[in-house]
Amino acid sequence: MSVLKQPLANPSRIRGIYRYLLQAKGQREKIKVLARSLSPDKLVENKPTPRPMFEACIKECIKCGLLIEEEKEGQTEIVINPDLSEEARKPGTGDELLPNTLADLFFTLDNEDEYDLGLVCAWYLSQDVYDPPGTWEAVEQKVAEQKVGELLKMSNNTLYGQMDDWMGYVGLLWGHALGGKRFIVPDPTLYFKRNLKYLFKQSGEKILLREFIDRLAKKCPLFETGHFRQTIEVNIGRRESNYLSTSTAFALFRLKDEGYIQLIRESDADLIILPKADNRVDDNSRISHIIYTGKLK
Repeated sequence: MSVLKQPLANPSRIRGIYRYLLQAKGQREKIKVLARSLSPDKLVENKPTPRPMFEACIKECIKCGLLIEEEKEGQTEIVINPDLSEEARKPGTGDELLPNTLADLFFTLDNEDEYDLGLVCAWYLSQDVYDPPGTWEAVEQKVAEQKVGELLKMSNNTLYGQMDDWMGYVGLLWGHALGGKRFIVPDPTLYFKRNLKYLFKQSGEKILLREFIDRLAKKCPLFETGHFRQTIEVNIGRRESNYLSTSTAFALFRLKDEGYIQLIRESDADLIILPKADNRVDDNSRISHIIYTGKLK
């Protein structure tokens, strides 16, 4: 079972466990102590299953490799995985980087448990950012139209809620209220912003936009040319090879407007098309290179 199908394992609960362990001595704690600290006995007394949320979150954290379980002196301890990057394990940076850490763990090629989450995220990022399916009803209709119900296995609105929670936490969508109802939009700007320093070698580096997309897909295969996106596009129709999806293009335009990157066109260079609303293309949509300005958040 993945986090997509385990509604008890949501980002805030997993974050709470991780924040506790970041500050714990040796970044480890006896599982009984951890459970009682995060879910006190008084709150769970007389419950048929005392701590289902805690147990579900611990299980998912161990499955994805965020935490490990060790036996010490006859007691089970939960430990932050020492194989994570030093930045991810530092008390000063680990919490801020947790969305990235989880995205890296969830969407690696060898994580079969989260394969369904990867497909759902890649599918939603492939939708038109200017006219997205923003509610469960709209998602359900779009899944039926594109005939990907069997592939995505999104059969109920609990899965939609998990998609909303996890994509929002990782920085792949945002939501807003309209008429008292929540709507979501596939926009990976926040994910891009957090990862620019990993996608470029140095401030001021200029690379072909096509190379940037390749680097992005290698880090997070939800995006163009990544294996999750390729699986989705086989089923819903491929983009033209030199076109980006509107959600990726939208995020790049936002980063350009905010000063994080420059998007330029050089003569005789390989051009990528960044479509706008209604797939409109103008002179500013034809881009050959991207430059990282080095601007910090």
